[in-house]
Amino acid sequence: MYGYGYKINSGLVVGAGGGGDFTNTYSLEFDGVLDYVNIGNAISFEYNDSFSYSFWINPDLDTGVKYLFSKYASSRGILIYLSSSSAAGNNTLNFNLYNKGSGTPSGRKYITTNSTNMALPNAWTNIVITYDGSGLGSGISFYKNGIAQSVTVTNDSLASNTIVTSQDAYISGNNFASSFYPGKQDEWAIFNTELSSEDALAIYNSGAPNDLTSLSPVAWYRFEEGSGTTAIDSGSGGNDGSLINGIAYSTEIP
Repeated sequence: MYGYGYKINSGLVVGAGGGGDFTNTYSLEFDGVLDYVNIGNAISFEYNDSFSYSFWINPDLDTGVKYLFSKYASSRGILIYLSSSSAAGNNTLNFNLYNKGSGTPSGRKYITTNSTNMALPNAWTNIVITYDGSGLGSGISFYKNGIAQSVTVTNDSLASNTIVTSQDAYISGNNFASSFYPGKQDEWAIFNTELSSEDALAIYNSGAPNDLTSLSPVAWYRFEEGSGTTAIDSGSGGNDGSLINGIAYSTEIP
């Protein structure tokens, strides 16, 4: 299990560690039906670990719940999704941690958080989500294009019980086969540290994806392959993902 790490680098160095100029050529385009990236079960976080996610999204105009990431089964795990019931599209970001592995959904112990106006349709947005391992909603931060956002905590009852599940993690989908994300995603990274506000601003890099090597992501899916069914992990974990159900590559990038 990842976690309990220490972030040595306090800032991101442009172009660091790549062995050459950093370039971004492709993104992935999801049809919102049944396609997703399966990144397996190698990366798990506990409720008292600090961890972070960073990704670029360009959602299609759509409404309802659309999953960006899930590692969730039997009412336990981690969910990230967009939600909206208006024609403006999916622009409320939700990040939820659940620790009950049995019983009815109404009996779950969890943290649920959200922030509005996070991702308008047909435009690229960088999202960074951080968690400090406190077990509290106050330990969660959202950043949109490098700027901290207001976070609403709608439930704060996680308590001291495991959120770990053996279910595989999915990008742009979930294991319950509904509400798949339609649109593009790029530069998906997972960290076993709580990123700082300075890190989030450097990741955004004035609107152009940056080399994340100096932040030591434990997984980093750049989607630069251009073809095939493998998403190469450019992070430290060597945990390649699998493209499921014919995901298309796009040259439309942040």
